Amino acid sequence: MSTLVTALVYLGTAVFVVTLFVGVLATLVGLPGTVLILLDTVIFSACHGFQRPPWWFLLILLVVSILAETSDNLLSALGVRAGGGSTRTSLWALIGGVAGAIVGASFSPVLSLVGVTGGLAGVVFGAVLPPLILAAVGGFLASYIYELRTGKQPAEARKAGWAALAGRLAGVLLKAVLASVMVGLVLSTVF
Repeated sequence: MSTLVTALVYLGTAVFVVTLFVGVLATLVGLPGTVLILLDTVIFSACHGFQRPPWWFLLILLVVSILAETSDNLLSALGVRAGGGSTRTSLWALIGGVAGAIVGASFSPVLSLVGVTGGLAGVVFGAVLPPLILAAVGGFLASYIYELRTGKQPAEARKAGWAALAGRLAGVLLKAVLASVMVGLVLSTVF
C-alpha cells in the first residue's frame, strides 16, 4: 500500500471510532445516537465487504438500536403515567424535552470553548451538560404547564412533571447504556 492509502485507512478508522463515541454522547442529549452508531458500523462494514463486522452482527445492532430508541420514549411515557399524567402529557413532555435539548445545544459550542480551560473534560461537559439539563427542564415544564392548563391543581401538575422528568432521565440513561454496549461490541468485533 502506498503512504497515501495507508494514511486514508488510518483516517477513516479514526473517524469511524470517533463517530461511535459521538453516538453515545448523542444519546445523552436525547438524540438517536444508537442510529448513528448503527449507520457508522454499516458504512464501516460495507467498506470491508460486510466481513468486518459481518452482516449478521449488523442485524443484532439493528435490534438493539430499535430497543434503545423505543425504550427511551416508553420509559418517559410510563413515568408520566405513574405521576398521574395523560398520554397528551407524555407527548408534551417529549416536545418540551426536545425543545430544551435544542436550546441547550445552542449554548454548547460557547460553553465547550469556555470548558477548554478545564481540558478535555471541560469541553465534554460544556457540550453535553447544557442540552441534557435543558432537555430535562423542558420536559418537566411542558408537562407541568400542560397539566395546569387541563385544570389540575399545582401539586398534581408538579407530580406529573417530576414523573415525566424521572421517566425521561431513566430512558436517557438506559439508551446511553445500550449505546455504550453497542460501541463495546462493535469495537471488540472490528479490532
